[in-house]
Amino acid sequence: MVTRRRAPHDERPVLVRLTEDGAERLTTLRAELRARQYAALSQFAPQERHELAAQPRPLAGIIGETVPGAAGSAADEG
Repeated sequence: MVTRRRAPHDERPVLVRLTEDGAERLTTLRAELRARQYAALSQFAPQERHELAAQPRPLAGIIGETVPGAAGSAADEG
């Protein structure tokens, strides 16, 4: 998913770059995350979403629940 190579003018740093496959996977993962976030937030009315956006802590909790295995997710609590 990534390639690594030494910098051409200084061999100490290692340059890391996404491969085409890695970039495609990242795009897919981001789209899936956005879909899960949309589904989670769609349970709220527009005014409620506005209020949640004004309160970062509850919003972070909801977003965290869309990430499998994230610390603080509902699955981790039960």
